[in-house]
Amino acid sequence: MGKVQKRTFRSRANPLGAPTVPGAVTTVQSKEEVPVLITKLGSSDANDRAWAAASANNLLVADDPRVRRMLLSNRISSALIERLTDSVPDVVALASGALCSLAAVDQGAAEEIGRKNIYGAIQPLIPRLAGSIDKIVKQSAEGERLSGEERKAVLLTTDNLLTILWILCETVPSSLKQINSMALIPFLISFFKVADKLPILLVQTAGRLLHALTDENMPAKRALLSHTGSVDVLHNAVKTERLGDAISDDDAAIVRMLAGAVLINLKSLAMEQIEKGSSVNSAGDLTEEAQMWDDATRTILRIIGTITSFDAQTAATRAAALVKDGMEKETDLDRLRAQMDYVQVALELAANIFIDEGASEDNATDANEEAVVENGDLVYAKDLSRDGMDEGSGPNSGDESDGSEGFDQDDMDDVLDGEKAANQITESAVQQSVLGMFIESIVPTLLRLAEPTCMSLLPVAIAECAAETDIVAAGLAEAATEGFVALHERALVCFNNFLLVMEEALKPWFRQHDHHVDAWWRFLVGVVEHTLGAVTAAGERSDADQRLRWTVLEPAAGCMWTLARCVDGAVPTNMAQIEGLIRLCESAPSTDMRVKTIGVLGNIARRQPGFIEENRRAGVYLLDQIVARPIGVLTQSDVSQAAGIEPEPILEALDLLFDIYGDMGYDYDEPVFVRGGILSQLRQLYQPMRRLCKTVDRRKKRVLRDRCDLVTLNLRAFIDYKASEH
Repeated sequence: MGKVQKRTFRSRANPLGAPTVPGAVTTVQSKEEVPVLITKLGSSDANDRAWAAASANNLLVADDPRVRRMLLSNRISSALIERLTDSVPDVVALASGALCSLAAVDQGAAEEIGRKNIYGAIQPLIPRLAGSIDKIVKQSAEGERLSGEERKAVLLTTDNLLTILWILCETVPSSLKQINSMALIPFLISFFKVADKLPILLVQTAGRLLHALTDENMPAKRALLSHTGSVDVLHNAVKTERLGDAISDDDAAIVRMLAGAVLINLKSLAMEQIEKGSSVNSAGDLTEEAQMWDDATRTILRIIGTITSFDAQTAATRAAALVKDGMEKETDLDRLRAQMDYVQVALELAANIFIDEGASEDNATDANEEAVVENGDLVYAKDLSRDGMDEGSGPNSGDESDGSEGFDQDDMDDVLDGEKAANQITESAVQQSVLGMFIESIVPTLLRLAEPTCMSLLPVAIAECAAETDIVAAGLAEAATEGFVALHERALVCFNNFLLVMEEALKPWFRQHDHHVDAWWRFLVGVVEHTLGAVTAAGERSDADQRLRWTVLEPAAGCMWTLARCVDGAVPTNMAQIEGLIRLCESAPSTDMRVKTIGVLGNIARRQPGFIEENRRAGVYLLDQIVARPIGVLTQSDVSQAAGIEPEPILEALDLLFDIYGDMGYDYDEPVFVRGGILSQLRQLYQPMRRLCKTVDRRKKRVLRDRCDLVTLNLRAFIDYKASEH
């Protein structure tokens, strides 16, 4: 239920105009061809080496798992790393491009090139590349002597190497130690200084590496803050709206956004250092230095808002028209995809910026704590009524009074005044922090980008493009659909991160803004219903269609789960939606997706009073189908069937059932739990649950086994508690 991040990397066939090598292969017909390619990588002839590196890159860009396995089994990664020390710049550029493609398409391969110490091969190249770039930028005599091809090789090699390090940062946590030791901060900062004089893609690559490197990496943060002038360079980059006539406003905005994202990574540490001095003046206001950091957050959100003001519905209509026009308009289609890529980058950064920055500001946290203190009695009473199992809450807790004596109208007024004051504090905290700006400006944009278009479902897109009988057009339609699905996914992930922060730090806000809750819930239900489609159609869908649907459904379900938790299940749902969620759970292709859907059902089952039938449907489904059906077959003498059982959905369902039926005072407890014989069912499931736990190997899955043991222990306690209650 924590922060959601999804990093995707694409192998880029020709990002900055890589050298084209005549005759380089694009396919492999037999496994005998691969050793020939590897041998030529070590040839004494530079042309052979260039051909082999270009061929390797072509094969990896094609992303054929069969070919990739053949290359890896023939030690392609070691051979390519060796070529980074080649004396011919074009070979180095081509080899680094192939390594970049290898790391992008295969995380296992990324880990392998890390183990083979690619860092040691890259380290000595950085000073040489930095020197060459400096000469090119300054247009020195030495720089002028470099031919166009030599300049291209320098820039392309730099881009490839930085991309490799970026991918390793994101996918191989153990790489951070080696990358930190490379002391890249001055080199990466230098790109922001000369962003108008270098290929903008290269500047963006440097920015993304710097952003990844400073994300939850304290040594890199300290190095950047201690490097003289670096923070000022980043602040200036955020403020620079134009980078010259040759660079588009969209590209310039991405550079500004990346600079701002790095600053936000640094903000908490920078503020700590400022606070060691004095971050507040005599009037209680932020000092100029502290205010500069606060302003950076608001500026970056405005930039993101500008980039994400993309009209997905209009873009989908245009994409369909371009596909209908055929290959002659493919360049326009590529341009549209590039524009969508910009938006996806903005959404990814917004998701991370918000989760790191959103509710961590001191005023929001302090206000929330103050609200709890001022309204302590009310919060405590609410917690007891929900849990029903707290020490001292029972009728024989030892109190001399039941607490009702002496509670008069004045006491009630005090409680209500305390709640009103707490709500005002929470509202003020939100409005004064970046949260207020996010709610007003970014959230509406996220929902607009998450809304399905005519190109969001593959069968609909193919029909919209009239591509049913045209293989080429169908391929273009599928590529366009991939882009829109990725856009929806990123928007939903970003929205979920917003909800997660609000749930953790400012949950009372939702009670004051139930109109937002209602609108957001209905929107998410609409996305799920549209994407899931009719039951009868599911079996007729292609693998690609199914994959694309679930790419949207999973983050949508995640948003529904978080939103339902934020309001303790008080969302405007109905029986038809519960049936739809059950259908979604039954058809889910992954354990994670089932857990999310179970989480939604379990939270909306807690609504009361007045939702007895809805509780019965959701609660009985969780007990009968999620818990009892899989583990009921486990007998004392035969636990062989446990191998096919996924514990996570069962654990989540049981945890939810403990919450749902935790108090006999709930209006659904008597008609559903008592009359439905749920206590008897739970008793029968206790021993099978113990058997399931014992099948989870603690040495291999310690966290899962610990959770299994805890839930089983809680099940025993819950059974005893409910037996005493009734």
